[in-house]
Amino acid sequence: MRIALKIGYDGTIFDGFARQKGKNTVEGEIIKILKKSGLVKDIKDARFQYAARTDKGVSAIANVISFNCKGNALRVFENSKKIWVFGYAYVDENFNPRYCKSKRYRYYVYDMGYDIKKMVEAVKIFEGQHDFAYFVKDRKRTIAKIDKIEVSEGKIIKFDFEAKFFLWNQIRRIMASILEVGKGRCEIEDIKKSLEKKERINFGLAEPENLILIDIRYDFDFIPFTQPRFLIKNEIFNDIKCFLN
Repeated sequence: MRIALKIGYDGTIFDGFARQKGKNTVEGEIIKILKKSGLVKDIKDARFQYAARTDKGVSAIANVISFNCKGNALRVFENSKKIWVFGYAYVDENFNPRYCKSKRYRYYVYDMGYDIKKMVEAVKIFEGQHDFAYFVKDRKRTIAKIDKIEVSEGKIIKFDFEAKFFLWNQIRRIMASILEVGKGRCEIEDIKKSLEKKERINFGLAEPENLILIDIRYDFDFIPFTQPRFLIKNEIFNDIKCFLN
C-alpha cells in the first residue's frame, strides 16, 4: 500500500528539508519517526519521496510525502510535535509527489509604509515564462513559468506565487527586489533590466521565515486529518483572537 501525506512543519527549527549529515532536517525527522515506529524499515524499499525541498527557515502547511507501508501511517505522527499531518490519500504504486499540477507559496510582509501600488505593479512583471538567471541561485536551470501572482493588501501584505515548480531561491530573490521597490531604493525599470538580463543587480535575498508552502495540487483530493492537539490549539487561538478584537 502506498500513501501520500500532506504535512506541515515550522521551518525555523530545522536546517532545511533534505537530509544532511549532522543536521536537524525535516526529512531526517520524518524518517526517524517512520523507522522508530517500525512502519518503515528501509527507506529505499519504501520508496520515500517528497514534493518540495524547502530551504532552511521556510515553513509548510502543505508539503507532501509518500511511501509504501502496511500499517497505520497516521498514528505514527500523532505524538510528533515537529511534523504535523493535515491530510492523507491512498495513491497508485507509481505515485511520485514531485509531479504535481501546481505549488503555491505565500510570502508575508509587514507594511512599514511601503509603496504598495508599485510593489503590485513590479511583482506582476514576473508572471509568465522567463529566464530567471539573475533571480535564482542555481545557474544550470533558469527558465521557468510562474502561472499567477496574487497580492492581498492589509497591515500584513500577502504575496501568493503559483507555478508547477519553482527554482532555488527564486521567490526569495523576487521578493527582495519587490521590497526594494516598495522602499523606494530601486525602480521597476531596474527589475525589468535584471529579468531581461540586460543588467545584473544584486537585490539581495528576502528572509526565509516569511515564506510558507501553503498548497500543492494533484488530480485527487486529500482526506482531511486533524491531530487532536491541533483542535485544542485552534480553540485557544480563536479565543485569543476574539480577546484581541
